[in-house]
Amino acid sequence: MSASELEQTSGPPFVDVPDPQQVSEGRRRTLPPSRLILPALTLVLVGLSLALFCRLLALDPGTRQEFLTSNTLKAAARAGILRWALAGVALPLVGIVAAVLARGDRAIVRVEALGDVCAPLMLVCFLPIIFSVGFSHANPLLYLLVLGAFGLLAQPLLCRTAVTLQRMPAPTIVEAISHRLRALRHPSPRVFWMALVVVAAAGYTAYFSFYSIRNHHRLATTAFDLGIYDNLMFNAIHGHPFRATVLFPLTDGGNNLASHAEFGVLWFIPFYLLHPGPQLMLIAQSMLLGFAAVPLYLFARTQVSRPMAAVIALAYLCFPPLHGPNFYDFHWLTLAPFFQFWLFWAIATRRKVLTVVMILMLFSLREDLAVDLAGLGLFLLLTGIRPRLGLCLTVASVTWFAIDRFVIMPLAGSWYFQNLYSGLFADGVSSFGSVIKTILTNPLFFITTLMTQAKLEYVLHMLVPLAFLPLRRFSLVLLLLPAIFFTIMTTGYSPTIAISFQYTTHWTPFVFLASVLALVVLARRSDGRAARWAAVATVVVVLGADSYTYGAIFQHETFVGGFGRIQFEMTPLEERRWKGMKELVSMIPPGASVAATENETPHISTRKNAYPLRVVPVPVDYILVGKSHIGDLSRAFLNAALAKPDEYGLLAERDDELYLFKRGYYSPATAAATMAARRALGVP
Repeated sequence: MSASELEQTSGPPFVDVPDPQQVSEGRRRTLPPSRLILPALTLVLVGLSLALFCRLLALDPGTRQEFLTSNTLKAAARAGILRWALAGVALPLVGIVAAVLARGDRAIVRVEALGDVCAPLMLVCFLPIIFSVGFSHANPLLYLLVLGAFGLLAQPLLCRTAVTLQRMPAPTIVEAISHRLRALRHPSPRVFWMALVVVAAAGYTAYFSFYSIRNHHRLATTAFDLGIYDNLMFNAIHGHPFRATVLFPLTDGGNNLASHAEFGVLWFIPFYLLHPGPQLMLIAQSMLLGFAAVPLYLFARTQVSRPMAAVIALAYLCFPPLHGPNFYDFHWLTLAPFFQFWLFWAIATRRKVLTVVMILMLFSLREDLAVDLAGLGLFLLLTGIRPRLGLCLTVASVTWFAIDRFVIMPLAGSWYFQNLYSGLFADGVSSFGSVIKTILTNPLFFITTLMTQAKLEYVLHMLVPLAFLPLRRFSLVLLLLPAIFFTIMTTGYSPTIAISFQYTTHWTPFVFLASVLALVVLARRSDGRAARWAAVATVVVVLGADSYTYGAIFQHETFVGGFGRIQFEMTPLEERRWKGMKELVSMIPPGASVAATENETPHISTRKNAYPLRVVPVPVDYILVGKSHIGDLSRAFLNAALAKPDEYGLLAERDDELYLFKRGYYSPATAAATMAARRALGVP
């Protein structure tokens, strides 16, 4: 790039470089010393920051953790930190004074440039804090605020560095390396970046498939919801597409459309037939989430450069609000990013057929995804990006949601999801219309329901890792309104405001869409190229820290999926129990009806009639009990089922934890074992 082009694209310089003739002969013209104030202060803070960073790294992890969370440190260690801090301040000052005395005006100019280049290092002392697992989980709100502030400060500092580097001549060795890289065309850059994203997506799929199945083998999955959807799919391949006895045991399986309009059951049948069972559903979920990075990359490269698009795609794979739902059983809603990103690409490239197909696929997954698409339509309409498409998408989405939610679902049965907004009901009327009435007539009360610490933490979890890029333009907030409605506006239901549940899906596709569009907006600045790369570099650091502390890839000590912490290793006891579970399940005929405790239900749900033990409408052929998973409701039904000693007999037992009872099974040899099992399970 020529000097004239740099002048046109990079805006006014941060460093006012004097005429070389004026400084070429020593000190012919003396620059004002005041010009040293800002760069000197910058370099002093850089020195202090580097000194603190080095001393914190020198502490052992336990001591550093205690120091960061409770300010506890031995006097000698604290004195050592003070000595390093003083040295970090003194060395830059001494160097600046020596350089100015020796080189005069040339030194002032170079100190100014050095200050601009090194400015981001002022924040390096915060790295041990933002990468601290203990600190982040002990003080989540404080951690997110620190991480957010780090991102807001890092971006302009990195931009300042990039602009200065653009104005400096590249060293000879850098030019040689750059020339050599440009000469390499095998593989071409286009193939390289695409291949990188595909390999990362495959790695994500393999990693999360393996560990989510291991979580299942640890008996950590539950009837709600893996057991529900496995039983739903088994009934679907046998001609009853919306029957789920795990969900509706009292109405012979009922109609799943009463809970959610999940027509995706129909197109998923061919895939489920490959290997019916919960393992396939966990693999399919991980695969669709992982390979959603491919259409995200394809979309992003229509707006930004290929390297930048690849970074965005990789950032998506590391996004912690994506990991939690991946480990929380299986949900149709969780699959949405795959289809959302293909839709964004289809819209950007004006592929009409693919646009329609993706809209229909999203309509089929769940009824509330139509509201997400209505938000996208409003954005396209009001911003003038694609007004005709935006209008059509908004009308179609609102119409389909109305038909789905207020016609099809009520005909299938009743459900309780409007109770998620019970705190906003007006005059005791439990309906969505009542919620709207409260918002319109009592907006102050509505606002107070939004202002809780848990909701603030949730929003920060969504925006901080992306350095607040989705908020760079007010118009981008339109994309987030449906997500706010389905999460932040809810009352009294904690899963909707926790990043470990599937409701984050309302946010994930749109915060990445908004981030890509924010990069497009940054490109319009005079220093656009530098500003965009500064933003991307900030996202890499901030999202990397957040993923390390809250994600499932970089550390396994504190990650939460669903309602609890995920264990990534199986203990010998858990391996023995999994082996015992397989042996007991193999004893149950495929056509038999089975009731099981909560965590055992997903292991017997691949059948026509499977029931959670807490609600058993009729006598079943078999009862599978996990001793440590008996809840109050399960115990009541278990007591009733085993009340008659000759009605159910103990067929097998494993590890004093898993018990399998068979209806009508009785022999003198098993009578004593049955009575012992009843006593072990606390059955009177």
